[in-house]
Amino acid sequence: MTDGSEYLKVAVAGLDPAAHLGAPFVYRFAVPMFVHGLYRVSGTTPEVIFPVVVFIASGMLLLATYFLALSAGVSKGKALLIMGFIASSVFAVRFPLYCPFDVDIEAVLLSFIVFALLVRRSYAGSLAVSLVGLLFKEFFLAPLAVLAWNFLTQYVRQRTLGPLRWLTLTVVMTVVVFFAPRLMIPVSTAYGAIIQVRSPEPSQTMYLSELRTFLAWPPQIGTPVNLLLAILSFWLPVLMLMTRDRCRVLWNRLGENRTIVLCWMLTVSVLMSVGGTKLPVFATYTAPLFVLIVGMLAREGVSVQEMLIVLVATALFNRTLIVFGTPGGDPGELIYFYGAYWHELSEVTLVRYAEMAGWVGLAWAGRWTVSRSKTRNAVQ
Repeated sequence: MTDGSEYLKVAVAGLDPAAHLGAPFVYRFAVPMFVHGLYRVSGTTPEVIFPVVVFIASGMLLLATYFLALSAGVSKGKALLIMGFIASSVFAVRFPLYCPFDVDIEAVLLSFIVFALLVRRSYAGSLAVSLVGLLFKEFFLAPLAVLAWNFLTQYVRQRTLGPLRWLTLTVVMTVVVFFAPRLMIPVSTAYGAIIQVRSPEPSQTMYLSELRTFLAWPPQIGTPVNLLLAILSFWLPVLMLMTRDRCRVLWNRLGENRTIVLCWMLTVSVLMSVGGTKLPVFATYTAPLFVLIVGMLAREGVSVQEMLIVLVATALFNRTLIVFGTPGGDPGELIYFYGAYWHELSEVTLVRYAEMAGWVGLAWAGRWTVSRSKTRNAVQ
């Protein structure tokens, strides 16, 4: 696999240009260089270290889910069920365990810290962690966009220098941290979605000079269809729990956090559309938003029984009980039935939309049946 082999290359050789490094993977060097450090200190090979790191990150991600759900005001039992939603989402935990040389699960874990800081209005902390996050994955442009928008709106309202200084610092530091690795690290190969460009000598300019070739823009018609499928598939528990009344209360309860949720979601969606093929994996970068939203919904008269039904539905929709993968196997064919791959449309796309609609319809029908039964008993 392209991604995993490139991250392994950095974990073994570090940022040595002689290793014929590949872009954009080398620019996400935080996790591979951490593994490289463990490799140099312990002598244990990166092939052994990476799965251990991912296993630990998986456990920490589930704990982060639990504690963020608690902070949304739900009971410990419901927080455990919300943790179950994430655990049952194949691309949040199971796929990273199968492809442990990627760096997404570690980045998603760090995004929970950034999100918690943003909700607590700790802007300096969230800015610092987000800038570090850019060395994990480009999706940390989402919290940085939230910060920039927040400082801009503060400046427009207050017309004081404080928000303007923070806005300038955020934009300048984002540009510096984002482009510095791309201008300083020589690469021999650069990859787009299905394109590979090679340089006879390590180059510090090849990737940026060919960037228009690598970005999938303008997107083909299948991209927004699959992008929506990837996000809705990950957010299936929210769709099943949502009602008109709950939506209204949720919107009011979000308050000032609406900006964080909407701006983060929009930025992730834009980044999903311009490059990369693993849209279901990229959708997991909305996990902190998902946990906050489903946590708030769980406070609005949602019973434990209803959440248990949604958990079962999530597990079935994600084929959690089906044996997944073989040692050294190519995950491409194995995950084909999940759909939402790049801009490719097939009968799988239609089936997955239909299956999702079926689960949502079943949840609505169940609530209607229970409501009718309660009304009938009240009348009697």
